[in-house]
Amino acid sequence: MTIKKKKLFKKNIVILFVLVALLVLVTYLLNPKNQEDKQLSPASKTFYKTDSQGKDDYVLMKTGNINQLTIGAYQGCEIVSFYNALVYLDKTQGKTVTDWIEDLPYVGWGGDPNSGYAGNPWPADDEIPDGGFPTIWPAALMKFAQDNNIQVADLSGQSLDAIEQAVLSEHLVEMWVTIDFDSPDITYDEYYGYKVVVNTHAVILDGYNEATKEFHVTDPIKGKYWLAESTVASVYNETNQFAIEFLK
Repeated sequence: MTIKKKKLFKKNIVILFVLVALLVLVTYLLNPKNQEDKQLSPASKTFYKTDSQGKDDYVLMKTGNINQLTIGAYQGCEIVSFYNALVYLDKTQGKTVTDWIEDLPYVGWGGDPNSGYAGNPWPADDEIPDGGFPTIWPAALMKFAQDNNIQVADLSGQSLDAIEQAVLSEHLVEMWVTIDFDSPDITYDEYYGYKVVVNTHAVILDGYNEATKEFHVTDPIKGKYWLAESTVASVYNETNQFAIEFLK
C-alpha cells in the first residue's frame, strides 16, 4: 500500500469511527427510557408527566421491591409493603426489612389489629392456629410509623378519587386489598370494629396513569404491575377501605 493510500485509509477509519459514535449518541438520546430519566424528580425516584395545564397526569415512583415470600414473612404483607415505601422515602434508617418486622408492636394471636400486629408474620398458612388472623391495621401501623419519625396520614374510607390525587401528588399509598385482587373472602363483619377478610393483602400504590385509568402497584408477592382503577376500586370498596398515605 502506498503512503497516499495509507493516509486515505486512516482518514476513512477516523470518519467511520466518528459516524458510529454519532449514531450511538443519537440512539441514546432518542431512547424513551432515557427521556424518562430526564424527567425524574430531584430525588431521581419519580417519573412524571404533566398535561397542557401543567397538572401531573402520570406519576410513577421507584419503591422497593422486597418479596415477602422470599424472606419467609408469609403473613407480613403490611410491613413488607411499608418497608418498600421507606425505600422510596430514603427512611429505612439503615435497618433491614427483618429489623422492621422485629420492631413491630405485637398483640398475640386473637389480639386487636388496631393496637399492633395480631399473631406472627412468619408462619405459612397451614401453621396459623385456629381463629388466628395475622394482620396489622392502619391505626396501629400509623402509630408505629409515627413512633419512627415516618409521617403518614389516614386515607381509610376516602374515595378512590382522593387516593388517586394523593398518588398524583407523589405520595405513596398503602392499601389493604386482597391477594391477586380477588373477591374478598369475609368470614366476620364485626371483628374489633371491622371485617375479617381471610384473603387480605396489603400493597403500595406508587403510580397512576390518567390516560389509561390505571394504578401502578408494588405487590410484596406478585411484584410490580399496572392495574385498572376499576379493579382496585372494586376490592377497596368491598373490604374495610383501609389506606394510609406516606407524606414527604
